[in-house]
Amino acid sequence: MNHAGVPRGYWPKPDRRPVAASLSMATGRVEFWLAMASVFLTPFNILRFNAFYFTASDAFALAAVFAVVLGKSFPLAPLAAGTFLWNTGIALLCGMLLLSSMLVGDPQRGFVISAQYLYAYFLLTFMLMSRPWAETVLLIKAFISSIGLMCLQGIVVINVLKEGHGSIYVSGNGRFVGWVERENECASLIALAVPLLLWLVVSGCARPRWAWIGVPLFAYGIVLTGSNTGLIGLVFALTVFVVMTGSWRRIILLTVSSLATFFIAVTWGSDFLPPIFQRRVLNALQNGDIDEAGTFADRMRLIKEAIGKADSNSLLGIGADQYRWVSELHAPVHNTFLLIWVEAGLPGLIGFLLLLVAGIMVGMLAARVREGRVSAICTLTTVLLFAALANALPHLYGRFFVVPLLLGIAPSVAILREGPAPRTVARFLKQLRRARSGRSLSQPKSRGI
Repeated sequence: MNHAGVPRGYWPKPDRRPVAASLSMATGRVEFWLAMASVFLTPFNILRFNAFYFTASDAFALAAVFAVVLGKSFPLAPLAAGTFLWNTGIALLCGMLLLSSMLVGDPQRGFVISAQYLYAYFLLTFMLMSRPWAETVLLIKAFISSIGLMCLQGIVVINVLKEGHGSIYVSGNGRFVGWVERENECASLIALAVPLLLWLVVSGCARPRWAWIGVPLFAYGIVLTGSNTGLIGLVFALTVFVVMTGSWRRIILLTVSSLATFFIAVTWGSDFLPPIFQRRVLNALQNGDIDEAGTFADRMRLIKEAIGKADSNSLLGIGADQYRWVSELHAPVHNTFLLIWVEAGLPGLIGFLLLLVAGIMVGMLAARVREGRVSAICTLTTVLLFAALANALPHLYGRFFVVPLLLGIAPSVAILREGPAPRTVARFLKQLRRARSGRSLSQPKSRGI
């Protein structure tokens, strides 16, 4: 067939822009739901490989990051103005852990622990940060829902089913371990969810009744763990968040309710509180003896020992995961700052501190933006709580710790990137829901055959 006489432009060139846009939108939707699944499964530490630390949440997170790359929406600065400090801290921490392990300790453990920190604090930022307001809110709600389900499961297992000691969800001494498999870590994770829940309520993304339901539920979940660390973290989170809001009504309400709860627990707690909480926490409160609060004395001995070892590890450390072998008590010190100092050297500790400084800087910058005060309070409370909990825990590369930290910083990053949401986040989400419902009503309904 002769096309010589066909006018120029007769055969239109295919427009590839709609195809590219539709591909980007499709990968964006898939990536968001993968991220939602990863966040919801964050507490499910039981769903992991035994050979190495890789959980079901990690699998969804990697798939989400791959979808981000495929959709060409990879954020170059996921923490906005705090990205440089954050990345510098990661480089120092991982680099010194690896270098100390290669020169002094075990190179294999150095590669493993450094890779865990790099994955948790670097790769996950590309999945969780730099998201629109609506997606940030939904991710936080997914995390809060997962923590609430874990606390409800603890009530069912211990109070309803009366499950015995040494089961999959209850430790040998009767403490609730949840899906995290560790008592203090489970309680600390629940405490980290409190600032996120309060932010949802104060920002208008959730009704106030959810705070009255969620905070007591989280508190009782911590009670089931019998963890002094988690209980102190809960009180710390509530106090810092409420005081930062500057509302005298909230401060008075928190003070009165806290004093009433303390009085009831000390006076009549032996009649209704779980036995494990009475042994580990309540007896110390009633007798005023801190040595009765769990394993406080043993931890203080480890901390004193670690302080002595830190003086001789100013530049290079002893290597990742080596403290237990040089300790007289043959256990890692439950203080992340001291543990990193001894194992990675002082530069490694500086790197870990830079991560916290980056989060605080992002929160302070958000506080200067119009309507960014509540987001800044959420970020600052979460980072300070994370730093406080680090004084009672070993290495913090578990995703069930890093995800709530990043989610607490996410509202401040969102407000720095997009500015304040229209009026409030709640009204913004209402407008989004109305727009979606309007589109669904405008579409013709299919008739059944």
